Amino acid sequence: MNKKVFIIALPEEVNHISSLLSIPIIYSGAGKINAAIAAYKAFTNGYKEIINIGSCGSIKHSKGDIIKVGISFQDIDFTPLCPYGETLFESNSNEIRFDSSSLYNCFTTDYFYDHTQEFKYSKDYLNMISKCDIFDMECFAIAKICKEHNMKFSAYKWVSDNGDGSNWKEDCKINLEKIKSII
Repeated sequence: MNKKVFIIALPEEVNHISSLLSIPIIYSGAGKINAAIAAYKAFTNGYKEIINIGSCGSIKHSKGDIIKVGISFQDIDFTPLCPYGETLFESNSNEIRFDSSSLYNCFTTDYFYDHTQEFKYSKDYLNMISKCDIFDMECFAIAKICKEHNMKFSAYKWVSDNGDGSNWKEDCKINLEKIKSII
């Protein structure tokens, strides 16, 4: 068995292929819960390494940029019981560092950031959107499963939008070819 597997949120992100560079793909579905389920499935199926690729948003980087993620932060709010981004009763839970060669960070949230609707987000959420290089919906959850089960993890994301997802499908088609050459 190949010890590596890709976890990709949606088949549309990679033109519905079943493997990439001879490595199988598990499609998780969008969001942290689906991503965690897929990562645990990879673990129980004997994979030793997960590579997460897919689209992301950014207000710092240009559309089409490929980002190799090194640190992921989570969107969770237990305030006032603990600071925003930390899980209650877990120490050092606000970030996961998994690639020391990359200084880029990712904010993982289950909200699709829409710059025209900033009024609906908390100030803590908006602070993370502006602080982090990119934002997605899966990276932190997969990284946490990998950390818990001693699996190797890497993440490569392409910037598909800056809070306007209107051309998301077209952007995915273009960036798949870019990411293949990097991996």
